[in-house]
Amino acid sequence: MLHNFGSGPAKLHKSVYEQLANALIDYEQTGLSILEVYHRTPLYEAILEEAIQLCKELYLLDDSKEVLFMPNGATWHFNLIAQNFLQQKAAYIHTGNWSKKAYDIALEYGKAEIIASSENNNFKTLPIVAQDLSGYDYVHITANNTDVGTQFHSYPKSSISLVADMSSDIFSKPLPINDFALIYAGAQKNIGIAGASLVIIDKAFIKNTNSLTPSYYQYKNWVNANSIMNTPPIFAIYAMLVNMRWIKAMGGLEFMHAQAKEKATLLYHTLDNSNLFEVYAQEQDRSLMNVCFSMKDPSLHHSFLHVAKEAGIIQIEGYRTVGGFRVSLYNAIELSSVKHLCNVITAFDQNPH
Repeated sequence: MLHNFGSGPAKLHKSVYEQLANALIDYEQTGLSILEVYHRTPLYEAILEEAIQLCKELYLLDDSKEVLFMPNGATWHFNLIAQNFLQQKAAYIHTGNWSKKAYDIALEYGKAEIIASSENNNFKTLPIVAQDLSGYDYVHITANNTDVGTQFHSYPKSSISLVADMSSDIFSKPLPINDFALIYAGAQKNIGIAGASLVIIDKAFIKNTNSLTPSYYQYKNWVNANSIMNTPPIFAIYAMLVNMRWIKAMGGLEFMHAQAKEKATLLYHTLDNSNLFEVYAQEQDRSLMNVCFSMKDPSLHHSFLHVAKEAGIIQIEGYRTVGGFRVSLYNAIELSSVKHLCNVITAFDQNPH
């Protein structure tokens, strides 16, 4: 049995795969593959409407929020956010590789500033925001940092609009949703498959759109077009819908959060009580989604990687600029897989070879 702890594209539940496989052959007994469903028909309209309503239900969204299902991944939104909303200057909180990419892209469109950073301790913690942010158009955070294994467990409070990249922890826990002006996420971790993205945006924030932004890149036009500015990635959006159905059936975001805490607590406890392994992030900011760790003796790295592979554990190599190991604990990762990994870690810790 394989235990895939990859950081994305990530594992989905088997029942989700089965529904997707059936839809590829015969979608809803229509005789059509989902791949040939036309986007301006009741068939796709029903997919999109149910997906929007399920997202609203899971996150308890009120009428102040709009839900968009868009093409491309989170990197596209690094551009769109700056294009739409950077007018005077924007604030970015620097917590790792992906927050830096978002910041660098914002600089292509105007003035952006890093107003807090944990680079001085190699991103092992999250920075504290101490300054007044009232002069900024928005403040941007990367909610969960897959490269270093840190996660915001509470969010910056300020009078300005909060924008969050939640690509790697979307649908993993309930949120104080009204604290955010815009949330965006690539689909290929906790939502579905690569090729699409989810946006939750406040209607009032949309009004701040820069009028010089080309029409195709304006979020408000995507809202007005009901997420159909051109042919959408229907299969990727359908995968998101099927996965949201599964999340709801399992007990919703409260259940997913409880599962995430149980899985992460078990793995962190195993690592913290070992002799050979060490966790990268400091305890208070550790991610429930991505556990990053390494060998205290780097010469044992490949030995453990080999042992893990022999035990069916795959895709645990760390991010390329960080090294070590990274275990991703997204919603579909089963507790039994985490227990198996912990047993392999404990056995190697007692007898490295």
